[in-house]
Amino acid sequence: MFVLKSNLRVGLDVGSHSIKLVFVDRSGSKYRLVDYRVRELYTGDVAYSPDGPRNAQAVPLLLEMFYELGVSPKRIKFLASSVGGHTTSAKEINSLQMPEEEMASALLLEARKHLPLDGSETVVDYQVIGDDPKDSEKVRVLLTATTKKTFEAHLDLLREVELTPGIIDLEPLAALNSYMLFTELPDEGVMAFMNLGCKKTTLVVVGRKDQFFTRDLPVAGMHFTNEIMKLMGMKYLEAERHKTEYGMNTEASEVPIKEGGGLKLAEKPALEKFGDELNRSLRFYVKEANQGMFNRFVLAGGSAPLPELKTYLEERFNVPTEIHNPLSHIELGGKSVPNPSQLSAAIGLALRGTPVPK
Repeated sequence: MFVLKSNLRVGLDVGSHSIKLVFVDRSGSKYRLVDYRVRELYTGDVAYSPDGPRNAQAVPLLLEMFYELGVSPKRIKFLASSVGGHTTSAKEINSLQMPEEEMASALLLEARKHLPLDGSETVVDYQVIGDDPKDSEKVRVLLTATTKKTFEAHLDLLREVELTPGIIDLEPLAALNSYMLFTELPDEGVMAFMNLGCKKTTLVVVGRKDQFFTRDLPVAGMHFTNEIMKLMGMKYLEAERHKTEYGMNTEASEVPIKEGGGLKLAEKPALEKFGDELNRSLRFYVKEANQGMFNRFVLAGGSAPLPELKTYLEERFNVPTEIHNPLSHIELGGKSVPNPSQLSAAIGLALRGTPVPK
């Protein structure tokens, strides 16, 4: 149990695989991880669903997490949470400079043109990210959107736990925020940030002067797990544990490869599929933005630490690749965090709106 101070920030990331909850305290220019919890949504006989958890699954786990921490959800003063999935989208556009009221109205119309959300009723937000280097009368604007249905479902989840909704961000942008808060972008070139979720990887390309770009890659943690299940004849939870301990290396475990198992000849390994999807997206970006200088790849999310993934990307693309540690600038107070990258979005949410220390 700990005291809920006014400067205590709470980040909540409810993913399709697990729930991540972090409490971060700020004192002056220093940050401290007060406590955290991670709960997998699919354990025992509960089957994994790529459509994400229902409130009947998520609410009891959340309540259990708060109970363990000795915190009443009603007393939380600063909460930032996230929405994700295929009903969220982000895109950079150029807009004429105008008063905030006019821009908000104009960008709502623009969002319907630029953000593919299947014509559903949308909830739109935006952020001006700088002047347009090609047109002095325009500014660069990052548009974000989700469907009203997704947004309302998220609010319902928070209310069931008796949490007061605060800042609500897109999950991949929250993960990026945990990196960008403490990292300077180079003057030239761009960085490719990859947030590996359960059923998809969100690629974000960002540079100081170049076009912001995001795209979902349909290969992520679930696909690596499925490959281990096929190769080794494991059940879902067994394969998850193997992936965490050994990565994709089937020779590192004492469990033998299933007789008659293995991938079909026509089926590419998950790592190669990941590389193909990334290559396709980066080539599209180079063509659209006329920028091909990739200074580094950054991997975030639960499957980011897979050693084969980092090595594979460096060898295939010849680009330095790092695994993001969102706790690198935060005091841990002796706490052990086995997979810090898994907390990328939750940490980014907890630090949302917090000034970067000088």
